[in-house]
Amino acid sequence: MGVIVISTKKGKTGKPIINITTNMTVVNESAYRNVYSPEGYVKYREDWETAKTYGTNTTTGNYEAWVTGTVAGKPGYYTNPSQLSQYGITEAQWLAYQPAAQIQGKSLNEVWGLRLGITDATLLKNFVDGKTHDWYDSTFRTGINRDNNLSVSGASDKVNYYISLGYLDSEGAIQGNDYTAVRSNMKVDAKVTDWLEFGANVNFQDRSDGDISVGTGTNYWDANMLRNSPFANFKETNGDYARQPMGPTIGGYNYYYDRQYMDLDRGYTVLNTIFNTKVTLPYGITYSFNASPRYEFFYNRYFQSAGNKNWSAANIGVDRENGKKFTWNINNTIAWDHTFNGKHHIIATFVQEAEDLKTWSDRIDANNIQPSDALGYHNIANATLANSSFTATDTHQTADALMGRIFYSYDNRYMITGTVRRDGYSAFGASYPYATFPSVALGWSFNKESWFHWAPMSTGKLRLSWGKNGNRSLADPYLALANLSSGTGATMGYLDASGNIVDMKYLGIDRMANPNLQWEKTTASNIGLDLGFLNDRITSTIDIYRSVTHDMIMSQRLPEFTGFSSIATNLGEVENKGIEIALNTLNIKNPNFEWSTMFAFSYNKNTINKLYGNMEDVKDANGNVIGTKEADDKTNGWFIGRPISQIWDYKVIGIWQKDEAVEAAKYGQRPGDPKIENSYTADDVNGKPTYNEKDKQFLGQTAPPINWSLRNEFKFYKNWNLAINMYSYTGHKSMDGRYMNNYNDGSLYTNNYNPFVNPYWTIDNPTNEWARLDARGPAGAGVARLYNRSFIRLDNISLAYSLPKDLIDRLHVRNFKIYASVQNAATWSASKEWKYFGDPETGGLATRMFNLGFNVSL
Repeated sequence: MGVIVISTKKGKTGKPIINITTNMTVVNESAYRNVYSPEGYVKYREDWETAKTYGTNTTTGNYEAWVTGTVAGKPGYYTNPSQLSQYGITEAQWLAYQPAAQIQGKSLNEVWGLRLGITDATLLKNFVDGKTHDWYDSTFRTGINRDNNLSVSGASDKVNYYISLGYLDSEGAIQGNDYTAVRSNMKVDAKVTDWLEFGANVNFQDRSDGDISVGTGTNYWDANMLRNSPFANFKETNGDYARQPMGPTIGGYNYYYDRQYMDLDRGYTVLNTIFNTKVTLPYGITYSFNASPRYEFFYNRYFQSAGNKNWSAANIGVDRENGKKFTWNINNTIAWDHTFNGKHHIIATFVQEAEDLKTWSDRIDANNIQPSDALGYHNIANATLANSSFTATDTHQTADALMGRIFYSYDNRYMITGTVRRDGYSAFGASYPYATFPSVALGWSFNKESWFHWAPMSTGKLRLSWGKNGNRSLADPYLALANLSSGTGATMGYLDASGNIVDMKYLGIDRMANPNLQWEKTTASNIGLDLGFLNDRITSTIDIYRSVTHDMIMSQRLPEFTGFSSIATNLGEVENKGIEIALNTLNIKNPNFEWSTMFAFSYNKNTINKLYGNMEDVKDANGNVIGTKEADDKTNGWFIGRPISQIWDYKVIGIWQKDEAVEAAKYGQRPGDPKIENSYTADDVNGKPTYNEKDKQFLGQTAPPINWSLRNEFKFYKNWNLAINMYSYTGHKSMDGRYMNNYNDGSLYTNNYNPFVNPYWTIDNPTNEWARLDARGPAGAGVARLYNRSFIRLDNISLAYSLPKDLIDRLHVRNFKIYASVQNAATWSASKEWKYFGDPETGGLATRMFNLGFNVSL
C-alpha cells in the first residue's frame, strides 16, 4: 500500500503525536477465463460447423471432414472465402454450393456469415462491416483504492490515549465493484490508583456498499457480458447503451444499459467496544473484568425500475431491508500468580463468561409500483400487493462458560498445565446444552538440565498435550427445535355450520425436534519440540498431532412414514493427524547485509472413521455373506476409511482419436469424445460397455494435504529492505467438465454467444486432453475430468528504502521511507489447463495489487 505518514516530534510526556496516513492501491484482474477475439470467434464457429461434417470416408477408410451432413462433398463450405485456395476451389464454385436464390444480392462475407449461423440482422451487419466491441474491457478495469487516516495519541504518567479517524474509497477490478467506509477508533488506558487500572477500546465503522458489479458467473444461465458476440452492439447509433446488444431476436446482456435503471444504498454501521478493568489485590491475586457490547445496523435499499424494457414490472421494484444485531460478552477472571523458594511458580486462573446475541431483520419486496416508480426506493406504498412480499427474522442466542486452570513450573524446567472448561449454548437440545472440556499439557526444557552440555543448542523444550474442545457452529440457532411453517399452501378450506366455504391460514411442522442434539466434540493430542541453535539464530518448532471429532452435527435421513425427510443429530467420527514444522533462520548478519528466512510446512491426513452406524453385509465373490461393515454414504461421497473430501467418480483416460472411430461407436461416441474407463466389466452386455457406480474410482481429494510457506527478508546497507513471500497448496485435485466444450448448453452457440477460450479437438489438432466442440460422453457415465489443483504462489514482494540519518537530520524529519510492493505477483500451477480456467486457488477470478508508498515522520 502507498503510505504517507506525518507525525509531530515525540516530546515530553503528555505532548500529542499527530499522524496522517494516506494509502493507495492499484488493483487489476490477474486470472480469469478469456473469451475469443473477433478472429478467434469466427474460427471457432467455422470449426464448430466443420466438425458436423466429420465421418469415415468409405473410399479411403479415413476419418475426414466434408463426409457427412448436409454439406457432404462440399469442401470449404464454412471457410473464409479469401482462403479457398487450400481446397482448390474458386469463389464461384464456393457460392455454387447453395442455390442461386439463397445467395442473390449478398456479398461474399454475408454469405459466409450466414453459413456460420450468424443470422441475426444486427450481428450479421456488424460482421460484414467488421464492427466489433471488446466486452472484456467493458467488464474489467484498473481499480484504485484510497485510504486516509488521521490519528492523535499521547500519554501522561497515568493515562495513555489514541484517537483515529479514517476514510476508505475502494474500487475493485470488476466494473461496479465499489464501496466506501468511514471508521474511527478510540483507546484509553488509565492507571487510576496503584491497584486499579481501566481501559476502553471503542471502534466505529460505517460502510456504504454501492456494489452493483458486472456479472462474472461462468454457468450458461449467468448474466455475463463477456459472452456477448464480439459483433454485438455496445451502443446504439444515437449514443445510448444498447438494450439488446445482440439484436431483438437474441437480446444479450448489457450491464451498462441495465445499470441506468438500478440504484443501491446498502451498508453497515458497527459500534464495537471493549471495556476492561484490572484490580491488583494482595498476595499476587488479580481480578480482571471485560465487557464487550457490539451493535451492528444493516440497511439495504435496492431499486430496479420498470423503465428497463427488458424487465417485467411484476417481478421488480424495491427491496428494503433493515437489520440490527446486538451482542454482549462479559468476562470475569481471577488469577493468582505466586513464586516460592525461587523455583516453584504457580498460576491459578478462574474464568466466568457469558454472552448474548440478538438479531432483528425486516424485509419488504415491493414490486409492480404503480402508476410510476419515479421515486425509486423512496416509494413502496404504491406497490401491488399481489406481486409483493414481506418477511421478518429474529433470533436470540445465549452462551456461558466456566473455566479453571492451574499452571505449575519448577525451576523453569518442568511445566504442567491442567484446565477444565464447561460451556453452554442455547441452540443445543434441552437435554444437553452443556459440555465439559478438560485438557492437560506438559513441558520440559531439557537444555536447562545440569547434564546437558551441548553448546550449539540454546533452546530445547519437549511439549506434550491432550485435551477436548467443542464446536457450536450451527446453520440455524433453532436447529434442535421443531419449526412451524405455512406448508406447501398457505391456506386450506372447510365448510362451516351453514355450509359456507371458509378459507383459513394454517401452520405445519416442517422440522422434527431433537432435544438430544449436543456439542460436536474433538479430542486432540500433541507432541511438540521447540528447538534453538547458535543463540537462537536457528529456531524450529515441530508438532505431531492427532485429533478425533465425534458427535458431529449432521443431517440423518428418516423413513418416509415419519413425515420428515431428515433430522439434525450427532453422528459420525472424523480423524485428523499430521505434522507441522516451522523453521526460522538468521542466515547472514553483517553490518551491511542481513538475510533471514522463515519456513513453515504442514501435512494433514483426514479420515472418516464412522458415519451413521448403518450396517451392511459383506459378501464374497459367490454372494455368500462373510461379515458386516458400516455402510458408506455414496450420495454425499463419504466413505469409511477415506477423507471427507474424497473424489469418487468416473475416470477419463483420454480422447477418442480419428483412427478409433469404430471402437468409439461401440460406446455411442465418435472421435473427439472423451474415453471413460470401463473398470467394471461383469455387467457389460454382449461386449457393450455398461456404466454405473461400479465403474467409479477413488481419484484423490479436494482438500490439500500439504501446505508450505517461505519468506525471505534482506537488509542492505541498513537502508534497503526486501521481503519475498510465497506459499503453496499441494496434493489436492478437482473434477471439471469444461474440457468438453459444451458451448451449446442453453443454446449459447445457436444464439451466437462467445464462449470461453479452450483448446479443442479437431482432425488437424488431435489433442488427447481436450474434447471436440460439443462433445458427448457414453450413456450412464459422468464426464468430469480430474485436474491437479497444486500450485505455488509468489504472494508478495516488497522493497523499502529509508533515508540515511544525516540526510534526515538536514531535512528536519524523524524518518523518511519510500517503498513499493506487489501482491499476487505470480502463480505456477501443476496443471497447465488452469491458464484456461482461471486461478487454481480460487477456481476463477484472482486480482493483483500494486502498491507504492511514502512514510514521513516529523
